[in-house]
Amino acid sequence: SGAARTMAADGAAAAAARARLREDGLRDARNRELMSRGYPPGPPQEAAKKLNLRDINTYMKLHEEFGDIFMLPLGDVPLVVTRDPNQIRELLGGTATERFPRPPNVIANIKILFGRAQIALDGEEHQANKRMLSQWLFAEPHNAKMAEPFSEIVSDVLERLHAAAAQPGGKLEAYSLCELAAADLSAAISLGRLYGAVRTGECPQLESLKICDRIFLRRAMNKRWRETEPTAVTEEFERNKKVIADTFVEGIAKIKGGSPLNHNILAHMVEQNLANRSASCPAGCVPTELETVSNMIGFLAGVGNTARMLTIALEMGARRPDVQERILAELHEHLGGLSREAAAQAAARGVAVPAAGMRELYAYQRLSKLEYLKCVMLECLRLYTPSTSVAPRHCTEPSPLGGFTIPAGTNVMANIYGAHRHGQYWSHPEEFDPDRFNEAAPGEPPRARGFAKEGLFPFSIGGHSCIGRNLAQEFGLMFWAAVFGSFQVTKGPGQPEAQFNTIKSDQILGFIEAVNGCHVSLAARPRDAAREAAAVARLAAEAPAERAAVDEAVEALRRDAASAAGHAHAAPGGGEAARPADAARPIPMSEVARHDSEESGVWLVIDGKVYDVTPWLQDHPGGGQILVRCGGRDVTKLFFETTKHSSFAISEAAKYQIGVVAPEPRL
Repeated sequence: SGAARTMAADGAAAAAARARLREDGLRDARNRELMSRGYPPGPPQEAAKKLNLRDINTYMKLHEEFGDIFMLPLGDVPLVVTRDPNQIRELLGGTATERFPRPPNVIANIKILFGRAQIALDGEEHQANKRMLSQWLFAEPHNAKMAEPFSEIVSDVLERLHAAAAQPGGKLEAYSLCELAAADLSAAISLGRLYGAVRTGECPQLESLKICDRIFLRRAMNKRWRETEPTAVTEEFERNKKVIADTFVEGIAKIKGGSPLNHNILAHMVEQNLANRSASCPAGCVPTELETVSNMIGFLAGVGNTARMLTIALEMGARRPDVQERILAELHEHLGGLSREAAAQAAARGVAVPAAGMRELYAYQRLSKLEYLKCVMLECLRLYTPSTSVAPRHCTEPSPLGGFTIPAGTNVMANIYGAHRHGQYWSHPEEFDPDRFNEAAPGEPPRARGFAKEGLFPFSIGGHSCIGRNLAQEFGLMFWAAVFGSFQVTKGPGQPEAQFNTIKSDQILGFIEAVNGCHVSLAARPRDAAREAAAVARLAAEAPAERAAVDEAVEALRRDAASAAGHAHAAPGGGEAARPADAARPIPMSEVARHDSEESGVWLVIDGKVYDVTPWLQDHPGGGQILVRCGGRDVTKLFFETTKHSSFAISEAAKYQIGVVAPEPRL
């Protein structure tokens, strides 16, 4: 009771301090002048300068006092921060790349590290590069093909984990291993080979990236870095950037020289470069060779967030044995072939998934069935989103936002972490509850939601959203399936819960990570020898046909892309065989018109065909809001002529076709 009284007193004191901060902000003469110009309220300048702006909790407290949108009057022009998901959609989604572009100095800094990567481009150059990359990264056959090299990484991970489990206490600091696995993931996607980071425990490219990234982020926080940065630091940056770039230049040379490599996006970019050579562009374009190398550096930069995502799920699984048991039951059902009832019994006994160390187990079509594990992943990304924000956006003209008119010249930041914990949109937002993403009825098998209307932005949204998210999530499912299927992951004696915060970041609203490390204990699960032998035999028999099916799907995609390239106005979906079973259902235009919101669903008409794009709202590269605004309408001209969608987008649309436009009755 004494401790409770102390906590209550501390809480009351904190609330009083926040109230005083708000009152001071409203009384401050400079703040009143700024608010008269359209800015939202915020703390006084002197108080703002004393805040720990690298601590994510600082922003959460400021939202408590000033609301969803507030200003930080740090310099001559205040910084505005919003956590409202609808404002974030407006800031980042749809046409926001034109209305709220990234500030010129931010783009200049990004280009120093990432050159001409799509993340460093804007306008048509960015759209063309993103379309080119999307043809490979968002195509399901390519995703399925990548399960093979991904399983090699997982095999190396399991070997390391078995060695850790054999030690007294089975102790493991998870983030360091997850970081090595993420580095190998980047190499598999980019180069068709692994760096061997998990096997050897080291990765020169990763270490060089971390050095460059640290210097890059410090430059982003210092507008005068060119005048103030020591020569030794500049040289260190250039030296390590060369280590990274040389790796990818060598990869291009190998592909051009005909060296056999596994499936990878670098080969796709080289193919596109060669296909886009002409008299006016003899060296090729979209991508150029510089853009190719730059994009590879951009993919490597995703290692940190992938590692954080992997780590967070291990931590939450260790904290929640009940969640871990449900994951294990799902693995026994969909990877082990048991009935739901038998799978639940096996999970209750803590038995390992048969053949969990066999790479063939982790075929894409099996991973795709792990709906509860998807819910766990989404909840981890909601509660501890690795990137709490994205690059600031710039108001080029007075811009309405959240009831205020933000003056031109102001930078605005999206507090994605705050949006994910917004009590107005999420129930019990501080709790870890994977079932909030399970849309199945009670008693039915889990089914992960495809779209979160509350506002879920772990990979950002809009034109500059994370282009590697599909493969990162695929690898995450495989990684967690292998770990939880082979080991019981717990918090051992003396192992504290990970404290997730941004205080180690070199920028404001930075990256969430376990500041005290992610410490867990591993115990190898007991195995059923009979089931193990049967599973090995089953996988050995099924694997050749599964690989052949994936290879054929990849080849068919290439044929379709080549065919679509010659038919710029081909109907979405290609042939009749690609359509869903109900794609011929006649739907009156009056019914289409009623589906123009997230609540009613978003339907579109393209070339006489009706598409339900509601599941695509979260992942649409242009942002979900642009689709919502087009809902209920015929967008044929917009699709083909205005936005000039790629052949990949044309073929991808087939997934969402639900019918054809029925002729309206005439009187």
